[in-house]
Amino acid sequence: MTAVLVATGGSLMVVIPLGAMAAELGNVSIWVWIITAAVGGAQCLLIAELASRFPERAGGTAQFAYRVRPQGSPTMGALSAWCYWFAWTPGIAVNLILAATFLRDQWLPGASPVLLALGIAAVLYFVTALGLKLTTLINAVLALVAVAVVLVVVLSPVLRPQSSDLSQVFPSVLPADSGAKDGLWDQLALIAKWSFVATWSSYAAEMASTVCAEIRNPERTMMRVMSTSAIICFVAFAAVPIAMFALSGAEGIQEDPFEVFANAGHLLLGPTGEILVQLGLTAVLILGAETFIIGSSRTIYQMAQDGHLPSVFGKINKRGAPAGSIVWDAIVIGLLLVVFGTNVVDVVAAANFGYMAVFVLMPIAYLVLRKHPAGRPGSIRLGRYARPLAVVLCAVNAVLLVFGGAQWGGSVMLIGLSVTLVIVPISYFTRRQRAKASSAERKESEVAS
Repeated sequence: MTAVLVATGGSLMVVIPLGAMAAELGNVSIWVWIITAAVGGAQCLLIAELASRFPERAGGTAQFAYRVRPQGSPTMGALSAWCYWFAWTPGIAVNLILAATFLRDQWLPGASPVLLALGIAAVLYFVTALGLKLTTLINAVLALVAVAVVLVVVLSPVLRPQSSDLSQVFPSVLPADSGAKDGLWDQLALIAKWSFVATWSSYAAEMASTVCAEIRNPERTMMRVMSTSAIICFVAFAAVPIAMFALSGAEGIQEDPFEVFANAGHLLLGPTGEILVQLGLTAVLILGAETFIIGSSRTIYQMAQDGHLPSVFGKINKRGAPAGSIVWDAIVIGLLLVVFGTNVVDVVAAANFGYMAVFVLMPIAYLVLRKHPAGRPGSIRLGRYARPLAVVLCAVNAVLLVFGGAQWGGSVMLIGLSVTLVIVPISYFTRRQRAKASSAERKESEVAS
């Protein structure tokens, strides 16, 4: 169930950059989503082994870099976890703003999207603080709605073929006004630019690992969890763009990707279907925000447990939820919504620097940990193909980070790099302060005895 919820929550994030992507890539966008989702699925194999071997650490993918040294690597652990948190936190704000804007446009004219987003955020964080069991139950309902929305979009071209045009899907070519010159290098640069952004959505299957510390028998179940999540995401990120291009073409998607969903509902089920799809999209965006909140808050919790952040962020409430990190997460999201309002896309582009950094570090951590037998007894081990797979994945992610990220301009890279590195001194001084406090407590105990 966890895998289905997480994967579904991420699957429709394709609509966030798809309009701008279609304007520059045309239907080549389809292949960008398919290929990056395939890379994300392959990474889930490595993550599944690591999560089954080391399930005690909350936060999932970002936590494994900590174990590159036998006693733990504070710097690598802090850097990876911070990058992961920095990457997903703007995603919460984006989904909340999109959901609030959609509600305003359809049913609440005149309402402030920022105030609506803040209200939705307050409810989601309150639910998250009540524990994973209740969160999973509520998200299960939203996930069913998300699946229904995906099915409506995907089935519309199949059941109403007269209303779709597959020539809009294949062959895939760059549009003449895409900005790419005739040279192959320029075309590859444009594809790398949008692949860099697409990974923020199409790697979503990995988020299923964020709750490995809270599920039963992770050493036996994590491979099934991660595989299920990867398959769902791959199918969704392949089928949804294909269906959208078949229904509306690049021009329709550029104008309003969300309208394509509503039109699919109208096409398949009439006016009622259009309304249902609109409600479903709102539910999916809220589900996506909640999915990010689960991973984001648990990453901050684990960083506090490791001594990179003050101990208040590691507080657990009576329901087992990381209350300290949830409160911090809620404050940051509130500030993002107030400061940036509906203009958070540039923040997301910069934040993806942190996300890709995590996926450069994760395969390296896997290669190091592969050599050691440490881990929970009975956990899974991949075959010999895992080492070369890790090398390839590390190289692909490094190219996308450096080359693809550079296409967005120096300011995006500079902001991403600056926020990424700020955790190094914070972690250092926090650990130093804790060490001094621990030493003082020992001395007092010795004196008292």
